[in-house]
Amino acid sequence: MILQRFLRRHYRSLAGAALLSCASAGCTVALLSHINRLASEGLHGAMAHPLAAGVCWLLALLAANALSQLLLARLGAALVAQLRTELARRFIDLEYEKLADQKHTVFGSLIDDVANIAPLALVAPLLAYNLLLAVLYAGYLATVSPPLLGMLGVFLCASFAASLLLARVMRGKLDELRRANEKVFEYFRFISDGKKEMTLNEARAGHFTRELMNPAIGRARGLMLRAHAGLGLNEAWSMAVLYGSIFLIVYLGYASLGLTQNTIIRFVIGAVFLGGPVGFLVSAGRQLAVGAASLRHLERVGLDPGGAFDEPPSRAPASAALESWREIRLENVCYRYPGHTGTRPTVGPIDLTLARGEMVFIVGGNGSGKSTLLLLLSSLIAPGEGRVSIDGAPVGQDPRAYRERFTGVFGDFFLFPHVLDAQGHPLSDARIGQLLDVLDLGEHVQTRDGELSRLALSTGQRKRLALLQCYAEDRDIFFFDEWAADQDVHFRDYFYRSLLPALKATGKTVIAISHDDRYFHVADRVIALDLGQIVSDTRPAAPRSALA
Repeated sequence: MILQRFLRRHYRSLAGAALLSCASAGCTVALLSHINRLASEGLHGAMAHPLAAGVCWLLALLAANALSQLLLARLGAALVAQLRTELARRFIDLEYEKLADQKHTVFGSLIDDVANIAPLALVAPLLAYNLLLAVLYAGYLATVSPPLLGMLGVFLCASFAASLLLARVMRGKLDELRRANEKVFEYFRFISDGKKEMTLNEARAGHFTRELMNPAIGRARGLMLRAHAGLGLNEAWSMAVLYGSIFLIVYLGYASLGLTQNTIIRFVIGAVFLGGPVGFLVSAGRQLAVGAASLRHLERVGLDPGGAFDEPPSRAPASAALESWREIRLENVCYRYPGHTGTRPTVGPIDLTLARGEMVFIVGGNGSGKSTLLLLLSSLIAPGEGRVSIDGAPVGQDPRAYRERFTGVFGDFFLFPHVLDAQGHPLSDARIGQLLDVLDLGEHVQTRDGELSRLALSTGQRKRLALLQCYAEDRDIFFFDEWAADQDVHFRDYFYRSLLPALKATGKTVIAISHDDRYFHVADRVIALDLGQIVSDTRPAAPRSALA
């Protein structure tokens, strides 16, 4: 798991922190022994220079603790950075289908789970320190009075047994709290994504606040109260048991065992010192429980923290067969979205063949399955039934190499500021400038070292920037999901009559979702969908004016 790899990577620093913790524990016990001797013998006892010796032990304790804390701070920063890096890479490598409807999970995990998991590693040296300290204190108390130590041990064992039982009860509460926090993160994303709509419609904003956000926050608050109150009561109970047991030990030491005052005083001082590490061990249970809940959450969303992920996944170069592919075929393909309860699939069954170099338009009403078909073709989602193949080879055998045949603009596209080629290298500013002029954006956007100067443009202009990114990648298959819908009349005509034919002329395969029937003649084929099935696959005739 992630923590195991962190421990292996930083074992020297962790060992140093553990050694410093041991030194700190030794200094603490030595200081306790010195205090007890001073309390028992007074200033005129057998000790030489009691003040100087006490100051020396204090300085040694301070130095060991300070160095240990500095080392732990360094380890903490390293662990948080490593967690963020690995989780970000895992989210990037995770299949699109698993996170398509859980975008808020990314933000919640990178923020909340990292903060919860990091203390799991940092608490390890402190646990070792406090366990060692508790053992040393117990050893010291055994030299003072074994019967009193036995009584104290009975109380502490009972307290730890109750704590373990409570931890099992609280596990479900903490998991429920993590899911409630995820819903809150989802609604926080609504605030950003729906800001324009809520600003225009105050009633919508009020409904969102009253009916969605506030109830979700209230539910998370209630779960947080119950979970952390339970953990806090465990801490309070444990400390009450410790000090209550000290009180009873003092009473029974005098009333039943007939121990001397000196023995009881020495035991009480040692037991009070023992309360420090015992209290830490109990309070650490809260951090461990919360961190374990975050690890379980990462497993639920499919990140599998136990898998090796020290380096980015290697990507083999595309085979010669994929480089020279001739056709893509969908055979009896069906797909159902998660949560779909109908008897019929969302899309399918579909049988379709696309030849290299074709220009294909996909048409149909809203909800007919056009965008889903595009996701299936590009292998961003996998069919529940049937198969997608390229030149007879199933796409699932090498999905990464297959996907690298595609570039395009989705309906919910995202713009990155850097323009990169297919190998991930920045395109030259001169080439970007040429493409900006082709897309009629040269007066609006500039570039420097492959980075665009602005992205805050109209929707149509932003789609042109997305198309620019496609030109930069220059892959075999270009796809467009309603790309022309937000363009003005002039540029829409330019797109269909010039840009698309130019792509086809260079050997590109073009797949366009479109409602512009005036331009269907540009395509080699027009595939119509209805209720997730192909209802027609035609080769349109040229317009009459062109035939004259």
